[in-house]
Amino acid sequence: MSDDNVLPFPDRMRDAIDEEKWRALQGEFYLDCYMAQHGQPAEDPEQLRTWLEQAQLFAELENPFFRGWLVRRLSEPVG
Repeated sequence: MSDDNVLPFPDRMRDAIDEEKWRALQGEFYLDCYMAQHGQPAEDPEQLRTWLEQAQLFAELENPFFRGWLVRRLSEPVG
C-alpha cells in the first residue's frame, strides 16, 4: 500500500513540509481567509497586513482553523 496520500499527524505536519512549501501554504491560508471574509482579494499587501493584524490570525499549527485548512489542502489531489 502506497503512503503517498497519508497525512502525518498534526504534531508532525510541520516537519513533513519543506520551508518554501510551508511559507507558500501559510500565505495561501491568509489569502483564503481574507477572500472568505471579504468576497474579493486584497487590493494590496498593506490592506492584507492591516486585516491580518486586526484579525490576529496566525498560520500556526496551534490554530485549529489553520490545522484543519492545512489537512484539507494537503489532502487535495495534485494537478
